[in-house]
Amino acid sequence: MAPQCFETMPRIRFGAGSVETLGEEVRRLEGSRVLIVTDPGIVKAGVLEAVKTVLDKAGLAVTAFTEVESDPSLEAARACVQAAAFARPEVVVGVGGGSSLDLAKVAAVMITNEGPIEAYFGMELVPRPGVPLILIPTTAGTGSEMTSISVLSDTHNQVKKGIVSRHLFARAAILDPLLTLELPQRVTAITGMDALVHAIESYVGVRATVFTDTLNLQAIRLVAGNLRPAFANGRNVAARENMLYASCLAGMAFSNTQNGLDHALALAIGGKYHLPHGLLTAFLLPWVMEFNAIAVPHKFARIAEAFGEPVAGLPALEAARRAVAAVRALLADLGISTRLGDYGVSRQDIPAIARAALGATRLIGNNPRAVTEADVVGMLERNY
Repeated sequence: MAPQCFETMPRIRFGAGSVETLGEEVRRLEGSRVLIVTDPGIVKAGVLEAVKTVLDKAGLAVTAFTEVESDPSLEAARACVQAAAFARPEVVVGVGGGSSLDLAKVAAVMITNEGPIEAYFGMELVPRPGVPLILIPTTAGTGSEMTSISVLSDTHNQVKKGIVSRHLFARAAILDPLLTLELPQRVTAITGMDALVHAIESYVGVRATVFTDTLNLQAIRLVAGNLRPAFANGRNVAARENMLYASCLAGMAFSNTQNGLDHALALAIGGKYHLPHGLLTAFLLPWVMEFNAIAVPHKFARIAEAFGEPVAGLPALEAARRAVAAVRALLADLGISTRLGDYGVSRQDIPAIARAALGATRLIGNNPRAVTEADVVGMLERNY
């Protein structure tokens, strides 16, 4: 194997009540002025006020940008960057789901880097580090607190684009399950499935390593054992905590490997239809697993084992198909349909979706099975 590299962010605070350490973390980064980046739902839930109270107790100056939208657009990112330029923070704190964390990353690097945000779409194009960044997820799914990736919607071209840079790594993450207890059941389901997709795509991908395999298998086990309980009872602190850990571990892994065909399709469909990212990756997962299973059946067999499927003594491919069945059963319990037509996607758009998905080369390049446009069209047609 050619020489490879594993990178991750340096510090994680975790456990119930760990958000109370935020002031300490800001001080450790020698900051006194803080910009919080979050969304209206976090404000309504009282989480922003709780975070501000922690920072006030630490004697820190706090401003907040609270207009993060779901699947943030370039326009929303520009507004956030403008707020950051006005606030001149020494530390940026992202609080919320993946959208808030992704915009916090953009704001932090754009304080120190000139030019339009669009100039940094792609791999390692950000020239200078941003101001220090602390990320606090309130959903267990995106793993964005651990990644060097920020995804924005280009509404003009109806596509989603990513900035990938080591300068997007946070200086610290805080994983507090108490901040996730009020998450709605549907959001619990689709964000939890997104964590599972991250772990599976990273685990079976061609860029997988012994380090990412270790992280991803544990993440899969944690989702398999905790997503149903978290969905059934949102105030199950142990299940919520384990789902945060699953999301974190998968984020740590896929930031080093990238994802695969599932995410390429999710970006292609989401760019046009603006469906929630976690929902897209969730209902696409069994189709992509079925397609990829013949490429690395031994790995899919290990996924089946992680779900508790009885695969001992089975041929590798038969065991691999048990993993697909396990994921379908999980989706059924979460009430997530796997039919494309149920989500308002027009059948006539399938060829364009296939072309757009194959254009996501950083993702397709990690998929374990070679993919053609005809493969993708056939997959979408079969599952319509």
